[in-house]
Amino acid sequence: MTRRLMRPMAVAALVLTLCLPAAAADPVRLTLLTNRTGPNAAIGARVANGMHDYLEMLNQRDGGIGGVPLEVEECEVSSEVERARACYAKAREAGSVLITTPDRGVTYELLQPSARDRIPILSLADGFPVGTRGDLLPWVFNPSATVLGGMTMAIRYLANRLGGLSELQGLSIGLVYSDAGADPSALAVLRELAARYGFSTPLFADDETDAGKAALWTRIAASPPDHILLLGQGTQSGASVEEALKVGFPPDRMIALRWPDQDGIRRTGSASRGFKEVSRHAFGDAFPAFDAIDQFVTDRGLSSTPKDGSGETHYNRGVYNAVLAAEAVSEAQRARRGAPLRGEDVRRSFESLSVDDSRWKVFGLAGFAHAVTLTCRDHGGRPPGFVQIWDGAKWLVASDRVVPMTDLVEARLDAVVDEFRAANPGWPARTEPCAPPP
Repeated sequence: MTRRLMRPMAVAALVLTLCLPAAAADPVRLTLLTNRTGPNAAIGARVANGMHDYLEMLNQRDGGIGGVPLEVEECEVSSEVERARACYAKAREAGSVLITTPDRGVTYELLQPSARDRIPILSLADGFPVGTRGDLLPWVFNPSATVLGGMTMAIRYLANRLGGLSELQGLSIGLVYSDAGADPSALAVLRELAARYGFSTPLFADDETDAGKAALWTRIAASPPDHILLLGQGTQSGASVEEALKVGFPPDRMIALRWPDQDGIRRTGSASRGFKEVSRHAFGDAFPAFDAIDQFVTDRGLSSTPKDGSGETHYNRGVYNAVLAAEAVSEAQRARRGAPLRGEDVRRSFESLSVDDSRWKVFGLAGFAHAVTLTCRDHGGRPPGFVQIWDGAKWLVASDRVVPMTDLVEARLDAVVDEFRAANPGWPARTEPCAPPP
């Protein structure tokens, strides 16, 4: 972890602002389903670390949320649905008022049980756009979903650099995506963007084997697009950058959409200078909240995060989601006025959740993310994003706020909802009223 000078006044201000009188005697129980092992461990462990460290910091510094301690239980699923079922049953019996899920498969498996048992799910899954539609799935929230909006933000960013959307006419903007795991909706959005703005979209399916990647990038180099978007996350994106460099494809013409693995980018060092990424949150640890994590968690031996892991791409993704979870719990406490929390209270709080710039500052995270608002229908939020650039040693912000093309995203989400209903006949209609917490 990068060591920073403490900012005592900033940390003290956070304590005074966030501490509220105790709202209930019983702890608030949260369950984090994690992928610290298994095929997604490289990403899952870091996301879990970010969530754990932020929530533990609230426990150590503030006594929890609203003076009520958090009882945070981790349950390892390793992307296996059978283990997820067992973890879910354990969380239900323990009285958890919120469960986080790490990927699409686990989230999908728990859609019906969570609705039946009235326990909200905070999904960290990428490429799960149906999880952002509260009119269909009122018990699932998916603020991590950046793929559809991120696709439009990447295209808008390129257009802004060139002088406007009209300048995309005639360009070739390719997409490298996982042959096994890509969300078809993301490919559809790119095709719609191409039709709207007049650029071509060569698609390159990555079979995720070493030999396949080498062959893929040799083919790309033979007739290179003007720009390449990378849809695979984590090690997939990092490996793509390494292969691109081998065939001479310029890194400054590549944009990742799903949090590239920082270890892979570090290995390339200055050779990958100019590589870009679209995200809802900043990277790095130069925020007072991270100082508080250092002081109250890391320095007390309560973190599993390596010394240089704080501020890393996926760690910060965990922090981002932990902030939203904590804020939803806090708002639910205010609504309950001292009564013990239920899952229904947290769900309703999420549906009116609004974290504006001033609130991010209160958390000690000014500039970490843009304002985000969830609603009864929108369980993902459509906040502006960042484009960040690798300078050879670290990530820097490369743009002002980039706004997603909401009309295109919403139209695609309508199609996704229709497809879900067709594939799941008899799926129950939403009966939960759209109203703020009582």
